[in-house]
Amino acid sequence: MDETTEDRSTTRTPSRRGAATPSRDGVHRLSVPLHPRLSASELIRVLLAAPVETDLHTLDPVQIRSLIADVLTQHGYDVLDRSLYYSELDRHQDARRAVRCAYAGRFLDAPAEQAVLADPLREVLAARDGKS
Repeated sequence: MDETTEDRSTTRTPSRRGAATPSRDGVHRLSVPLHPRLSASELIRVLLAAPVETDLHTLDPVQIRSLIADVLTQHGYDVLDRSLYYSELDRHQDARRAVRCAYAGRFLDAPAEQAVLADPLREVLAARDGKS
């Protein structure tokens, strides 16, 4: 028989890394870090759910990443179903450019994602004709 001489407390912090820890209300909870894996088009749709007064083309990459995290924290992943992308709208193009600014380097090995982030052909041709 295995007998212990000391009482075991269920409220002490476990020594094992990643183990559930008691919170103030006595419920044991796990800390689960969120590692969302979103495609370029999903990132664009997240930015489209940002408040309209947010000027997307003036944000730097760190602010863009922070805004994406804020929108996901506030609205959750349901925002991906609610936000549609229309390439002819200026705000939608600003969102695409913002994602490219913040994340393009992470999609180097993904030709389909690079195509999503690429400038529309009409803009490329207009820029080329303007430089001639």
